[in-house]
Amino acid sequence: MRSTLFYLAALVLATTTVSASNTLQKIPLYYHHQKRSSNSDYVSANARDLKNGMLGGTVQIGNPPQNFTLAFDTSTGFSWVRGIQCGTSNCEGREAYDPRNSTTVISTGQSFTMDYGEGVVHTTLYEDTFRFAGLTVKGMPFGGAYDMKHFDTGFDGYLGLGRNINLNISSAHYSKRDLAASGFVPNAYQQSNGLSSAQFGMYTTTTTSSGFSDSGSVASALALTNPNGTYSLAKRSKDEPAGYLVIGGVDEDAIKGDLLYIKIDDKNSDSGNWAVPVNSFKFEDDLSFNVSSKAKAIFSSSTDVIGLPNAQAEEFRKRWYAKYDEPDNTFRIPCCLMDQLTSLKVKFGDIKVTVPPEYWSEARTVDTCCEYCHSHIGKSESDKDYIIGTAFTNAFYTQFDTDKNRVGLGLKKHQDDDGLELCKD
Repeated sequence: MRSTLFYLAALVLATTTVSASNTLQKIPLYYHHQKRSSNSDYVSANARDLKNGMLGGTVQIGNPPQNFTLAFDTSTGFSWVRGIQCGTSNCEGREAYDPRNSTTVISTGQSFTMDYGEGVVHTTLYEDTFRFAGLTVKGMPFGGAYDMKHFDTGFDGYLGLGRNINLNISSAHYSKRDLAASGFVPNAYQQSNGLSSAQFGMYTTTTTSSGFSDSGSVASALALTNPNGTYSLAKRSKDEPAGYLVIGGVDEDAIKGDLLYIKIDDKNSDSGNWAVPVNSFKFEDDLSFNVSSKAKAIFSSSTDVIGLPNAQAEEFRKRWYAKYDEPDNTFRIPCCLMDQLTSLKVKFGDIKVTVPPEYWSEARTVDTCCEYCHSHIGKSESDKDYIIGTAFTNAFYTQFDTDKNRVGLGLKKHQDDDGLELCKD
């Protein structure tokens, strides 16, 4: 399953814990690369590698805590981690959850399969305690993977930040008990972690299309909670976080103007995704697609790809003489044509968005037209629906509102005037 190998690890310090007087949980995030064969998990990388990476963090599961690097996934509200029974090749190199080592685990006797399109994971369902950045959720339902296919390396599983899904519909005739709601943030809110709402938002600290600095070294001293409750530091070269996860409300200080909200398409309430209606989708003065009246766009932080429906993806490929990179699920375009790309213009409900090509393509100077350059345009594996990955969402402050079933987009404060636009029709 397509994703870059760089993630954001949460800064877990006493100052980020939630109290009654602090109802907004603002968690600094840093780019993180799991190098399990190295003494240091934290590395610098060039700017190209760091652009549009997934967000993720260190999550502790069970008692005593077992540490895992989980990628934040807004495409569903289902959390999972590799289980000890998973011996397939795609499980190799990942930390495994061992229920025998937790005193608080409940084995439900249920199984659940999550199909992400390119990747699929088969799991046994458990309930156990989750700890992340000062938030504690007891009895959190999640899957222990016994088989997984087509996921990249660098993480141990997904933390489900989508809407709640019904975990009781899978293998229901084997069910021993009904499971709680699946979403991490709604559970944290319901269990009185001091949060004022079940909203959350994500944003990176870059406000230009050029991504990170040329050095690519973006994080500074990082504190990780060890299973025994002590802290260890990994020294980094810059103090500014690469982004923030905001739980319990909106960080108004990070936004220029107002958040513009799109009501989610709630026809399939058990899907667990953040899907909004799509009214138009085109590349300015170039390709204009015939959008289905029932089309929706799924906001997904588990991929950097902007996925087009099958027929539209083929139109894009032909228009730009592109090559399809199947493992990457992206189109590579002749580098000599990159300066001819035009802005992506999308209308979600009554919200219009313009994203210049510099946000979703990576041009470079070449001597011939035989060389191909990377884009973040790919396939959604659907005949009518779109996938909106981090190549798109990292350009904005993105808010997910469980209370009112809506997704919000906002321009980040100090955003450069580079053609990125957001307005209401």
